[in-house]
Amino acid sequence: MERRFHSSNVLMSVKQKRIGWPEPTGLALGLVLAMGLGALALHSGNLKAGPPHPWTQKDPNQITPMTLQELRSLPAGDLENFQSTFSHIVVRKIDSRLGLYFKKGGFLYKETEIDLSNPARLVLAYGRLAPAALLYSSNRDRFLLLGLGGGAVSNYFHRYLPDMTIDGVEIDAGVAAMAVRYFLTEPGAKYHIHVADARSFVQSTNRKYDLVMGDAYGGGYIPEHLITVEFYKEIKSILRPGGALFLNLYDEEVYQRSLVTLHLVFDHTHTYFSPSNASRIVVAFDGQEPDEQELRRRASELQKRYGFYHSLPEMLRYRRSAQPDPEFQPYRDGSTL
Repeated sequence: MERRFHSSNVLMSVKQKRIGWPEPTGLALGLVLAMGLGALALHSGNLKAGPPHPWTQKDPNQITPMTLQELRSLPAGDLENFQSTFSHIVVRKIDSRLGLYFKKGGFLYKETEIDLSNPARLVLAYGRLAPAALLYSSNRDRFLLLGLGGGAVSNYFHRYLPDMTIDGVEIDAGVAAMAVRYFLTEPGAKYHIHVADARSFVQSTNRKYDLVMGDAYGGGYIPEHLITVEFYKEIKSILRPGGALFLNLYDEEVYQRSLVTLHLVFDHTHTYFSPSNASRIVVAFDGQEPDEQELRRRASELQKRYGFYHSLPEMLRYRRSAQPDPEFQPYRDGSTL
């Protein structure tokens, strides 16, 4: 997720954009949805409250994707603009770029972007760094993406590691529908989309994963129940031995507090800093920590085996040593953030 300023002279504060609200459960969830979704629709641009949008009622695994040629032939401008269950979604084409945005107030938050002239390329800065996580997992058989968005990272893994089984979890059916319809996400036997809350999925799954990525953003903020010590322990419980968790983090304070939080659960963290913006990929893992020479060996071996578009050895240039700052408090369930 990357934030883009749009049609407003008011800047959001860091506190406004970094963290969401706890996930309501049971009766509370029903009341929140009953009372809040109508108001949300009324305040999301010019959309009005009404029946659910058709895209939110479709099983994304059954949607027919548009072909690359069909996508290239689409006119420039807004291809979709609707209120889904959780977000005001905009799909916009500019030249060869196709973007998925969440609209909140006067801002568009870019969740995914693809380049139709070169679909193998990861466009957003965090996406280009995400494959570095492959260096920290001893196996690459099963990948869990929490926060599918448009599916850019999972699509990249699916392209270059076709034998990897991928589960993409997305709370918003409208977002999942856009991923399949417009963003070259093609579910199948090795690639399945689950419309569910990320934490509920982690708590209920009986599968084990080699890699788990946390990339759940709600228009500029990470839902707070997806960033705590307790949640990371739940993720650790579904990682296979030698597995790794990696996160897309943007805000500086969230990054610093996340380092503290992760070090209460995992032995090590490595951070890959984007050279172009504040995006960071943080990889958390247990066991022996690889040194620079070992990482270079792994990167060279994997690059030679899979032929990734974005060079793994090149990504090592952006790795920086980062230790948790004791001045920051960890995120915990039920704490005031």
